Amino acid sequence: MSAADLEQIAESLRPLAGGFGNPHRHSGLGIRRLRKDLFECRAGLQFRIVFLAEKGLLTAYDVMTHDELKAWLRSF
Repeated sequence: MSAADLEQIAESLRPLAGGFGNPHRHSGLGIRRLRKDLFECRAGLQFRIVFLAEKGLLTAYDVMTHDELKAWLRSF
């Protein structure tokens, strides 16, 4: 990934902790539930940040493209 891609991903992660759990802000952050405790957050048009949510804890798991994420979810 380029330095610009990494910066875009970091910018997407910053508001995540404050906005998670607030459904009215989810749409602006691009948060979407994938499975019970598995979520994605858009990082621009190209990347998706996959993270796990536990009570009081968000853990970033991976960064993938939309197509990589679809393939990964099918293998789940």
